Amino acid sequence: MTNQKHQPIVQNKLTLLAIIVCCTASLFYLYEFFLRVTPSVMTVDLMRALNIKAAGLGTMAAFYFYAYVPMQIPAGLLIDRFGPRKLLSFMIAICALGAIVFGFSHDMFLASSGRFLMGFGSAFAFVGALVLVARWFPPSYFAWAAGITQLLGSVGAIVGQAPLAASVEHLGWRNTIYMAGLIGLGLALITWLIVRDHPPKHRKHPLLSSEINNEFKRLFLVLKKPQTWCVGIYAFCIWAPISIFATLWGIPYLVATYHVSTQVASMLSATIWLGIAIGSPLVGWWSDKIGKRCLPLVVCAALGLISTPIILYSSHLSITALYILLFIFGVAAAGQSLSFASVKENNRPSIVGTAIGFNNMSVIAGAAIFQPVVGILLNLHWDGKYVNQVPVYSVSDYRFALFIIPVCYIIALLVSLKMIKETNCQPQYLISLEQQSNLSEQVDTEVAEPILQR
Repeated sequence: MTNQKHQPIVQNKLTLLAIIVCCTASLFYLYEFFLRVTPSVMTVDLMRALNIKAAGLGTMAAFYFYAYVPMQIPAGLLIDRFGPRKLLSFMIAICALGAIVFGFSHDMFLASSGRFLMGFGSAFAFVGALVLVARWFPPSYFAWAAGITQLLGSVGAIVGQAPLAASVEHLGWRNTIYMAGLIGLGLALITWLIVRDHPPKHRKHPLLSSEINNEFKRLFLVLKKPQTWCVGIYAFCIWAPISIFATLWGIPYLVATYHVSTQVASMLSATIWLGIAIGSPLVGWWSDKIGKRCLPLVVCAALGLISTPIILYSSHLSITALYILLFIFGVAAAGQSLSFASVKENNRPSIVGTAIGFNNMSVIAGAAIFQPVVGILLNLHWDGKYVNQVPVYSVSDYRFALFIIPVCYIIALLVSLKMIKETNCQPQYLISLEQQSNLSEQVDTEVAEPILQR
């Protein structure tokens, strides 16, 4: 009787501890998102300070992703082996160092080096947070918790828009980045003190523990599944528009098209992140509620395909309409956080870090590819006009370069309709084990019946 009274208390304490641990880890995701989007509000300052054009700016900003993308699979493997606590704490410090290097830069080489360090450390943020969610919360909460994690990342992006623009205007871009570096060092210490790899009295799954020590086997188990690739293609296409528009080129496009200040354009762009912040947990909750993954994925792709052509190619939008459409644009990206639930359900718990790492690599690959591509397309369509030694790109230049965005949504819609299989929010490896067990019992029965008849 006494044990029954104490059980709810213990459960409540564990739930509170799980929330504290996972929210602390998710602060790293907030921080890295802030660092990721910083170039979008200081494009003119960076082009002037580093003496570069759009192609150079796109390439320099993309160095973040040149480290981030290839580190996703190693990040998942390392987190599966060594645990999130050590790696997250160390990698936050690496991000902070990268920010300080970026603030000291006076040429493209040093600026790119700083972005590369930031991307290298940030590669562990989302994977580590989701691994902790998978370890600390029941499976039925994963899609919702992944959405909450994405919400915190979006908060970082929102802070990296209008508030950052105001800070850059008053303190200068260098001092602002120095402050961000110091904040990162403090966050690294907090993460080390609070985060724990597992709940108390955690036990490894006896059937899966033999896979833990073989990195190549874990990677092979993830990559051999066709659904890993299908979900990865969807994740790539649903998030690439955000990487192109909200992370870098959206603010200069809005300034050129609607003749607003950088701060107003930053507020408009922040609406995208607000849509992601609200949409990600809501879409995750809706998906869990109806017990389906594919329908929400299709809806997200459709929302992106409807909203972005209007944003890019309509000439007579009011600011109010623009806020609404940009919010819908952000909600469409919620399909990205749901893709992690789908890929988790298609892989075993012992390889979930590796699976999440591969999917996150797919998500971010769009930025590494398309940020510099858009810069190159802008230069190709540019008429050579300068103002105050800074290249000026017209509305037609941006519209020419940003056609990639609706194309991505078309592909995402087709993949979610035709290629991704419904999991019904259930772990597919357990279903496979049950099917194998049933098949084995059926074979044993078929073999035994003739013997008994004899």
